[in-house]
Amino acid sequence: MNIIKLRRVSLLTVNRGFTLIELIIVIIILGILSVTVAPKFFTSSGYSEFTYRSDVIAKLRLIQTRAMQQVNESCHRVKVTSKQLGKVDCSPDATFVDQKLQRATVVAVDINDNVSFSPGGLIFDFNSYGKPFINDVNSKIEITITGEQSLVIVVESEGYIHAQ
Repeated sequence: MNIIKLRRVSLLTVNRGFTLIELIIVIIILGILSVTVAPKFFTSSGYSEFTYRSDVIAKLRLIQTRAMQQVNESCHRVKVTSKQLGKVDCSPDATFVDQKLQRATVVAVDINDNVSFSPGGLIFDFNSYGKPFINDVNSKIEITITGEQSLVIVVESEGYIHAQ
C-alpha cells in the first residue's frame, strides 16, 4: 500500500490590529455616549411625570366608570391640588375620601419627586354619562403634570380621557 502523506498547507495570514486613528475615534464616541446617555440610565428624573400621567388617567377612568355605574353613591367629585388628585366627598370643603378608597381613587405626589399638578384647586364632577361638569356646566378639562417636562391630560366634554 502506498502511504500518502497529506501535507497541511498553511496560508500565511497577516494579523492586523486597529489603527491608532480608529482607536481614537472609538474612544471619542464612547466618551460622548457616556456623557449624554449614561446619566439617563442611572437616574429616574424625567420619567416620574410619565408614571404619574398613567396613574392619573387610570384613577380618573375608575372614578368615571363608577359614576356611570352609580357604585355606592351618587356624587363622583374630583379635586386637583398641586400635590394630590383624586376623588373627594361632596361636602363644601371637598376633603379626600377615606384611606380604604384612597389607594384606588387618589394620586399623591411622593415627597422625593419634583412633580406638581395644575390647575390647583380645580374641582369637577362626573355625571351618570361619564361627562365632566364644573359647576353644572359640561366642559373640557385639562390637567397639567409638571416636572422636568410638562405633560397634559385631557378630559373631553364627551368624557374621553386621554394624554395629549
